[in-house]
Amino acid sequence: MGAVRSVYVMTDLEGVAGVDDWDPRLRDDATTARGVADRLEMQRLLTGEVNAAVEGLFAAGVQEVLINDAHGAGRTILVEDLVSGVRIARGTGRPGWALGISPRFDALVQVGMHAMAGTPSACLAHTQSHKNEPVYRINGREFGEMEQAALLAGELGIPWVFTAGDAHACREAEGWVPGMVTAPVKTGLAINCAIHLAPVDARALIRERIQEAVVKAGEIAPLTMEGPFVLEIERKSPWPAQIREGAERVDAFTVRYEADTVWSLLHHCFYGKPDMPLPE
Repeated sequence: MGAVRSVYVMTDLEGVAGVDDWDPRLRDDATTARGVADRLEMQRLLTGEVNAAVEGLFAAGVQEVLINDAHGAGRTILVEDLVSGVRIARGTGRPGWALGISPRFDALVQVGMHAMAGTPSACLAHTQSHKNEPVYRINGREFGEMEQAALLAGELGIPWVFTAGDAHACREAEGWVPGMVTAPVKTGLAINCAIHLAPVDARALIRERIQEAVVKAGEIAPLTMEGPFVLEIERKSPWPAQIREGAERVDAFTVRYEADTVWSLLHHCFYGKPDMPLPE
């Protein structure tokens, strides 16, 4: 792999330093002064870490940065506060999972990451949703949102080189891709509790470590698995009577999807689009 010129940035909220509660937009007081203030604080903290990552990428010689505002709300990053030179994919009613990704990107980096569902002591650990506590397995191996993005990128030949977030998430990432660079900005103690770096220090760590990741990118292979692929999603409560067309009900608590590619597998599961083509 040559010089890293184009980077895809996947973002989330729950792994950001200073964040140890769920997005207030889902609370009963979401539209009150408290709910609005709590969410704005989280948005500022995320935007600060995203900017630090971008500053590090530009300092390392990267020329193109596309940011995916991927937290469930679709509009979590404060776009007016972003540093110059980036583009951002955001919004609801998304046509696919990794908006704007294509094989032209040289690396995938992640900011604001949390550990997968069921990770002991991890702060805000979940996979897709913290309701019904779903556990995702691909070919028998449990995986989380970080790996979902990385496997999609991997099928396009894009290596996953950097993750910032909870220390538990960083260890999880390193378990999938030995040698990748991580930036643990907090250490989870329980689902709603963590020891956080001060935001200024978290941003400095991200800015420094992401430059190391760019340097090491050529040593890191894209994350891939051998197919065909089987995805099983197991919940604590039973699945509703109506499940997505093409899914198989294994038992009351588990559904299964099968596909020849991760791209087809995840887009069937999340969007009902098993025939969605790979981006070019």
